[in-house]
Amino acid sequence: MNFLIILLLCTLATAKVTLQSRFGKKALKTDSDNILFNAIVFLTAAALFCPDIPKASLNTWLFALTFALLTVVFQLAYTKALSLGNVSLTVMAVNLSMLFPSLISVIFYNESLSLMRVIGILLTVFSFTLAVDLKAKERLSHSWFIFTVVAALANGGIGITQKIFGAQDFSSEKKSFVACSYAVAFLVAITLYLSMRLRDKKSKKTKLKMGRTYIFAVAVGIVLAIFQWVNTYAISVMDGSFLFPVYSGGSIILSTLVGILFFKDKLTKSQKYSITLGIIAVIIMNV
Repeated sequence: MNFLIILLLCTLATAKVTLQSRFGKKALKTDSDNILFNAIVFLTAAALFCPDIPKASLNTWLFALTFALLTVVFQLAYTKALSLGNVSLTVMAVNLSMLFPSLISVIFYNESLSLMRVIGILLTVFSFTLAVDLKAKERLSHSWFIFTVVAALANGGIGITQKIFGAQDFSSEKKSFVACSYAVAFLVAITLYLSMRLRDKKSKKTKLKMGRTYIFAVAVGIVLAIFQWVNTYAISVMDGSFLFPVYSGGSIILSTLVGILFFKDKLTKSQKYSITLGIIAVIIMNV
């Protein structure tokens, strides 16, 4: 059962990154484009589970508020980083943030960290670095580095928030948590967008083709909502020291395979080694 849950998480994460990166590189031209796109994503994610919002307790709302603020920072920074630089490097750097919630799980929740798991985590980190195509034509800018670091830190904070929420007595309100989180995230994002438009009337108007934008944003929003719901459930039933490294490594592998099968990407030798090491790491951590 755990394997199926992780496979679903990897599939959803890969679908989200694929949609986000392909659309971001081609369509997002300004900061307001990025904010508007993500506002639609958040609204879609909230709408998917909106009947569960009235069921949320005050404690769930408090966790949702923290999650929402981190999510806005993460989504905006991640979308920007994906549009600025090497996709495989960006995904790798952001996924390394899985170390933060993994350590929290071991230190504060006394989850087991066997030798096999330690070896698996180290192999996963190493496989991440091998997956990066350092000879890519895209030059990495200072802006890319800043947005990637911000996205990684925010992503680590999201994992920690979910881990703490999953350990609470009221963690059964998973759909409410996801719906409340993205409802708040939408309000924050749309406020940022409107304030940006009002403050700088001379700034470039959005160049987004709204019909195409809505389709992509709604698709990303649906995938994101289901991913976070499944992820919140997984955190409540699995050790974080196992879950975070396995699905992060699995996402990298699956993203690479999607690139090969659907986008005709060619693997370097190091990327082939990366996939092999990643598979070995997943097997080791499942022993």
